[in-house]
Amino acid sequence: MVTARHATLQILRMLMVGSLVVPALLLAYAAWAMWNATYDAADDRIVRSLDVLHEQTLKVLKTGELVLDEITHETQGLSDEQIRAVEPRLHARLKHITDILPQLQSIWILDRDGFVLVSSFLSPPSSVSLADRDYFQGQVAKNAGIFIGSVLTPRLVPGQPFFSLSARRANADGGFDGVVVVSMLPSDFEKFYAEISHGSGTYFAMLRDDGAFLTRYPELATPGAKLDMPKSAFANARRVSPDRGAYTALGQLDGVERRFGYRKVEDFPIYVMAGLSTAEIRNEWLSGVGSHLVFGIPATVLLFALLGLAIQRTRKMYAEADRREVAEAALRQAQRLEALGRLTGGIAHDFNNLLMVISGSVERLCGMLPDEKAVRLCDMIKTAAKRAEKLTRQLLSFSRQQAVNPQGINVAQRLPELAELVRSSMADDVEVTLDIPDENCPVKVDLSEFEVAVLNICVNARDAMPNGGRLHIGVHNVTLTGGAATDGLEGEFVATTFADTGIGIPHAIQQRVFEPFFTTKDAAKGTGLGLSQVYGFAKQAGGTATIESPPGRGTVVSLYLPRMEFEPSQTEAPEAGLTPASGPERRTVLVVEDNLPVAEVCESYLHKLGYDVEHAASPREAISFLQDAHHIDVVLSDILMPGGMSGLDLARKLREMRPTLPVVLMTGFSDCANEVAHDGFPVLRKPFDLTTLRAELAAICERHKASGAGGGRLQSAASSQT
Repeated sequence: MVTARHATLQILRMLMVGSLVVPALLLAYAAWAMWNATYDAADDRIVRSLDVLHEQTLKVLKTGELVLDEITHETQGLSDEQIRAVEPRLHARLKHITDILPQLQSIWILDRDGFVLVSSFLSPPSSVSLADRDYFQGQVAKNAGIFIGSVLTPRLVPGQPFFSLSARRANADGGFDGVVVVSMLPSDFEKFYAEISHGSGTYFAMLRDDGAFLTRYPELATPGAKLDMPKSAFANARRVSPDRGAYTALGQLDGVERRFGYRKVEDFPIYVMAGLSTAEIRNEWLSGVGSHLVFGIPATVLLFALLGLAIQRTRKMYAEADRREVAEAALRQAQRLEALGRLTGGIAHDFNNLLMVISGSVERLCGMLPDEKAVRLCDMIKTAAKRAEKLTRQLLSFSRQQAVNPQGINVAQRLPELAELVRSSMADDVEVTLDIPDENCPVKVDLSEFEVAVLNICVNARDAMPNGGRLHIGVHNVTLTGGAATDGLEGEFVATTFADTGIGIPHAIQQRVFEPFFTTKDAAKGTGLGLSQVYGFAKQAGGTATIESPPGRGTVVSLYLPRMEFEPSQTEAPEAGLTPASGPERRTVLVVEDNLPVAEVCESYLHKLGYDVEHAASPREAISFLQDAHHIDVVLSDILMPGGMSGLDLARKLREMRPTLPVVLMTGFSDCANEVAHDGFPVLRKPFDLTTLRAELAAICERHKASGAGGGRLQSAASSQT
């Protein structure tokens, strides 16, 4: 113990030192690396922005240059008088160009004195001279090519500030004859800059090589806005790299420190500029460092928390002991439930045999008593026996050991019949809607298990909508093939969907909702067996169940059952009396039952239906008897039998010995009932009455009437009683 404590103290001391030094060193290195990475990322954003700005500016200026060339070429050789003579046509021509090229605000043709000859704005043009404008003066002394003027305020008509591109008009002798001017609005460029901006720290500009701004974002360039070139960091950077480069400096116009990038526009004395605020870059860097602190601080706290390792180890020991006790209690509970299920099945078997004797004896007694009061008492006993029968079946359903009795049902017809039961199980503020198709949706399932599955799903939906909502139940036929297959299934299926508007199920636990005993409800509200019953029922029927629960959009449970066409059940013919058949039409039934009172009841029923009866107390005795007896027309056998051979084993053996001999099995409970149904043997659930026995014998003879003498003779006997 002392050695362990000493080792723990040494670890704590090392962790105390390391929890301060190591995170500090890691944070310093991460901050340095992130500073370089953030500036590299900023430069990359600036370069990409310059690519876009350069392409857009070059496109606009080239467009203006092409228009100037076209107008100059079109008016070449024309005198001022000739141009004025065709002014309406030229005005329309210039206006059409500005209409189809929105980046051009206006086009002007000026004479040698600066007066407007033609304008895309006005027709006829104003008589005011524009000879003092820089775009005019720049072409007077010499041909300046494409001259780009500074930002000016409109003089002839009210409007926004503009800058112009001008080209010289030459006369026949090559002398100065005026200019052609194309005007553009800085605001058009600002709109484009706003669309590509990366946030509040973004800065874009376009300026001439003398430092005069033509446009800038987020503020428009105003007339006269110009860099002080001798003091400008832009001029210093351009001297080192004339065509492109980057630098960090304070903006002369707004005093904001930025990281700038610039690029010269090809063939024009124009530069485009992009910038990011250093404060914005710094904030991005601090955000990255903060993300490291989010992990670093908890890690440091965790290391300091190790100082209480000794206490925590003790607490963990106690917590582990508590968890072990809880796990052992859960295991004991599961074992109790399993034992309870087995006990329930055993009790149900014996109880059903007792009920068989009670109900059969009472039924026989009712026919013997002439006293009306005694008959009423017998009816009360029969009613109590029926209720006891329902109770045993509920117990079997609880233990998940109920015998399966598949029958054909039309889901599209059955669900509306269950609608009232579903609505009565819902709260008043839950609306239940149905979507039932006109077509048949046939399946072959155990009807009672199907109804329990529907109610389990609906009750879960109700609990998921404590404040009310809507439950939508829909049925439709589906074909699952290839990628659309659900749970590995393919083929024709009937899909029944239950969609609620409840709170939904977290995605992390959706795969566990079909597990037995798993529940998200309080212990007092759920056992975790509802959806497991649904899944087990669907799998037992050859289908599956799925669940979907998008966040905040309720839950959809889908029940897929194989689509199976079936013949509608025939309506039973009215009873024609129970007078026994006699003479050559009287047939024989072999009853295989180890419980003598139950066997006696079965014999009384069969005698009442007009059959002769033979009895065997075990399957082996029945086989031995049937080897020599060929007058038996049907075998009625219990499933659970002593001696190591069950009624199912007997039925399988007789299927080999005498394939045409009908076999009907009886059971109050059997863990092999599913195998019975799979093998296709009819099953009578104890306790059964005279009517049920007669119907089953009629059904078995119908199925075997073409199987030979046994089936035909039984058909004759059954026909005489129905």
